[in-house]
Amino acid sequence: MTLITCSLSLSLLVLTALLQTLGDFRTNEAIVPALAGAILMIQRSAGIAILPARGDRSGLLEASGSIALATVAGSVWLAIDPPASPAAFAAALVLSWPGLVDGINAFADKVFHRAAAGAGARDLAPGAFPVIARARHILIDKTAIMSGPDLMVSNVMAFDNEPRTLLAVAASAEAHATHPIAHALRQLAVQWRVALRPPDRYDPAPGLGAVALLGGQTVVLGSTDLLKRLKIDSFTADAIARSLESDGKTVLRVAVGGRVVGVLGLEGTLRPDAGVAGRALRNEGLEPWFHTSDSQKTREALAKMLGMNAPDAPKPGETAQEASLRLFAPGTCLRLSLSDDRRALELFEATPSAPDRMDGDRPIAVSDTQDIGAFPALKALASRRDLLALRARQTLVTLWTGCGLLGAAGALPLLSAPVLFGAAIAILLIFARISVTGTLPVRP
Repeated sequence: MTLITCSLSLSLLVLTALLQTLGDFRTNEAIVPALAGAILMIQRSAGIAILPARGDRSGLLEASGSIALATVAGSVWLAIDPPASPAAFAAALVLSWPGLVDGINAFADKVFHRAAAGAGARDLAPGAFPVIARARHILIDKTAIMSGPDLMVSNVMAFDNEPRTLLAVAASAEAHATHPIAHALRQLAVQWRVALRPPDRYDPAPGLGAVALLGGQTVVLGSTDLLKRLKIDSFTADAIARSLESDGKTVLRVAVGGRVVGVLGLEGTLRPDAGVAGRALRNEGLEPWFHTSDSQKTREALAKMLGMNAPDAPKPGETAQEASLRLFAPGTCLRLSLSDDRRALELFEATPSAPDRMDGDRPIAVSDTQDIGAFPALKALASRRDLLALRARQTLVTLWTGCGLLGAAGALPLLSAPVLFGAAIAILLIFARISVTGTLPVRP
């Protein structure tokens, strides 16, 4: 828009020079296009200072309409009353010129960023609001709704040996692993004073479990899918596991030497406000889905507790990002996860990462871990923000068009442009105040 305004102002200066060379126009008539160019540049500079253009809307369509209106007005007056033609052309152009249209979205973002911060969301990426507004689903990773990073071993069920022996085998196999399950096994081993020895070999199977070599024997820990892949019969373990999984627990089958020797059940503490957040997201038009690599029965049990949907079984080792891309159409899904440092909740747009990006995915919004309620509020704000931008744009374009027509008819003088500019700013401020006031409570 700035480039178009500069080019148009330069053209008006050239037009002024041409008119001054013609004998049919007096000096005060000939300099009107130059005055119009000066007003356009002054208003454009003021507009950039007040509503910085972001570049996501060029305003080319509205500018083309303004130029067409001015050209028609100038041509009509040239046929009726040639000396009045420059004034009609200039008035129609300046009064209908959409000098603020490409800054409306940025202005709306600025207003709603403050409201989002009050609701607990921060570090919003440019263009985050339109992405959030058009989303219809949100895939919530299990880590985002746990009250802490730690799991706890709740069940140690040995078939042949005592529970201490089963725990010793499982914790030793996971002696060097860093995932939460391994940490929970080692923590219980310390509490039970069970001695551990590191495995001779450790081969993780992401999303399924792990295979280790311990004392010359192969130890398998994981899901029934891993045992089936290794052709190990897990019928008895599965029967026991189903009762644990119906309580929402993570279940590990443990096999030694090709034979299942026991079952381990683990559980974490869910956030007390996770279910409330799920219902709030649904009320704002975001369907919440629960992502975890646990068994289907565990997923369904946890999703039922939280009032969320349980998607189809994920592929082995499938991440939340991969699941969101597989399950939902592009541009319709968001993803909520716990940050790597476990200090924040991060909201992502579910889109494939560009192959040339070195920084990986970047979140479009962040909140503190206790502020999961910030994301339903963010969805509400995004919807209101889009409505504000749309209605403000429609209102201003209508106002500019009407004033341009009055200028073309000679009913509104060129020098009323500053008043029109001030009225446009006032309209935006009124829209913003109405849109934000009373929408969300601000955190203390």
